[in-house]
Amino acid sequence: MNVLFSFVTLSLVSQSLLAQPKPAARKPIPAKRPVTTQSATTPVKKPVATTTLSAAQPAKAAPVEQEQPRPEQPTTTYVAPKPQAAPANRPAVQNTPTTTSQSHFRIGFRLGGNSSTIGGTDISALGEGVKLARVTGFHGGVIVNIGGPNFSVQPEILYTQYGVRVAAGADYFQLKYNLVEVPILLKASFGQPNLRFFINAGPVAGYTTSGTISVQESGQSQSQALDVTSSGRLSFGASGGAGVALKAGPGSVQLEARYSYLFSSNEDGVALNPQNAMLSVGYLIPLGGK
Repeated sequence: MNVLFSFVTLSLVSQSLLAQPKPAARKPIPAKRPVTTQSATTPVKKPVATTTLSAAQPAKAAPVEQEQPRPEQPTTTYVAPKPQAAPANRPAVQNTPTTTSQSHFRIGFRLGGNSSTIGGTDISALGEGVKLARVTGFHGGVIVNIGGPNFSVQPEILYTQYGVRVAAGADYFQLKYNLVEVPILLKASFGQPNLRFFINAGPVAGYTTSGTISVQESGQSQSQALDVTSSGRLSFGASGGAGVALKAGPGSVQLEARYSYLFSSNEDGVALNPQNAMLSVGYLIPLGGK
C-alpha cells in the first residue's frame, strides 16, 4: 500500500512538472516592434525552421551593402595657351614696326627741254625794233645723289644747250652753244615717302664744246659752225630749282623746274651771261640699303 501510494505520488509530481510551461527560446527582437510574451498557460508552439540564438551569442548584424563609388564624370576645363618662349639663340619677336635702312647713294638720269637767252646786254644800242628772243634746246645726263632722305648733295653731268636770238621783224641773228655742264647742288626734301617735294641750289660750271651761228635775212637763211677753240670756253654760274619726287618701283620719278645763270664773255671781252630755264623729268634708283 505504501509502495502504491509512493508510485501515485511520483506520477502526480511528474505530471505537474510536465504540465509547467517550458521557457520560450529567445528570438531576435526586430527593430521598432513591441516584445510579446506568452502566458504560462499558453502552450508553446515549436518554431518551424527558425534559427535561435543563445543568450551567450550576440545577434549578428546583417551585412551592409557598401555603396559602389560612382565613376567620376569627365569634366572639360579650358586651359589658356601658354606663350611659347623664344629660343635661347634667337631674340624674341616683338610686335614693333620694322624699320628699313635708307640708302645713302642714288643714281639716275634726267632729260628735258631748255629755253635760253642772255643777260647783261643793252640791246637797245643795236637799233629800234630790235629785241631778244629765246632759243629752245634740250639737255640730258647723269645725276648722282648722296646723303639722307631729307638733306643730300646732288652732282650732275649734263649735256645742255644755251643760245640767244636777236630779231628785227622776220630777220634774226642767232647763236647756239653746246655745253657740258656740271652743277653741284645742295638738295632738301620733305613730305611723305610716296610723294616728296624738294628744292636745290648750288654752283655750276660749263664747258663749251661746239656752237653754230644762224642768220636769216630777206627770207634767206644760212648757218655755220662757230670756232670755240679761242678763249671763253669755260664759264661759271649758279643754278637752282624745285620739284616733286613720286615713288615708282625701286626708285622715284623726279619732275623739276630749274634756272641756271652763267657768267661768260666772248673773245672781244663783251660780257655774255647765258640764262637757261630747264624743265626736266628724271629717275633716281637707290643703291644698297633695304
